[in-house]
Amino acid sequence: MNKKERVILDTDIGDDIDDAFALYLLLQEKRAKLLGVTTVFRNARQRAKMASFLISTFKKKVPVYAGCDEPLIAKVKNLIPPEIQAKETKDKFGKYYIPQFMEFMEDAHIEEKHAVDFIIESIHKYPHEVTIFGIGPLTNIAMAIRKDPSIVPLIKEIRIMGGDPTNINIKEWNIFCDPEAAHIVFDAIVPIYEVGLNVTLKCQLTQEYRDILTNIHDDRFILLTKMMEKWFKHYEFTIPVMHDPLAVATMFGDFCEFEKLPLTVGLENEKRALTYCDKIGNDVYSAKKVNVDAFFKYFIKTIFEIDKN
Repeated sequence: MNKKERVILDTDIGDDIDDAFALYLLLQEKRAKLLGVTTVFRNARQRAKMASFLISTFKKKVPVYAGCDEPLIAKVKNLIPPEIQAKETKDKFGKYYIPQFMEFMEDAHIEEKHAVDFIIESIHKYPHEVTIFGIGPLTNIAMAIRKDPSIVPLIKEIRIMGGDPTNINIKEWNIFCDPEAAHIVFDAIVPIYEVGLNVTLKCQLTQEYRDILTNIHDDRFILLTKMMEKWFKHYEFTIPVMHDPLAVATMFGDFCEFEKLPLTVGLENEKRALTYCDKIGNDVYSAKKVNVDAFFKYFIKTIFEIDKN
């Protein structure tokens, strides 16, 4: 039997629905050994509770660690559009209430250790073996690098959903929420695979695929449907885009064509939060093309265990 890939999923699960799909993908992917899930941005504790509950529906034991709520420098109040802030509520701790969170998830177990410490310890425990998936703001990963720079040469890969180097006017959400953290991560001498909006926006979960989800009478997928409905209602969106699952899937299949680019993340003036090519940037493997049909065939087969020809 082939050795499983050791991975950590760092996520802001609970806002956009695609984080949950990415988690399901790793839980179902037989070639992945999910060492742990770390959560980030605003209410990391509630996000961790949600992730832990979802994992429990698979009858699996994967530890979950809450991480950083706040960006390194940016202020959350300056990031969220006023019309979205107007819809938000607070949890019992006065933190932002995650839109997809459901009260019965509160009893799910999460670890006491901070996400940053878990990342550091995992890299030292399995040097050159751990891939980190960064599918939210990159605060936890950046903090781990800053707290213990010795982990950098020991990380196997970092695979990021973020940015769009093909459009110098696009400030993608994960980068926008913490540009300083993104700059630190992109500046680290680590094999980095960047999967940006230029490819992920092509991976829409159309009604055909959503029908597969809603027609499966399994508690795991019934819950996912309910979460998606809450997401639809809160953000008034109509078609989920599988940004994060695509970034995860690239480790297990050739769904994207990558090119090596010197990428950096801007921090000042009009370049702030932009991901762009610059001679000062590190070489990053950036996705430039995606095979949408092949991706969704893998996506459906892996998550739902259904062959889709």
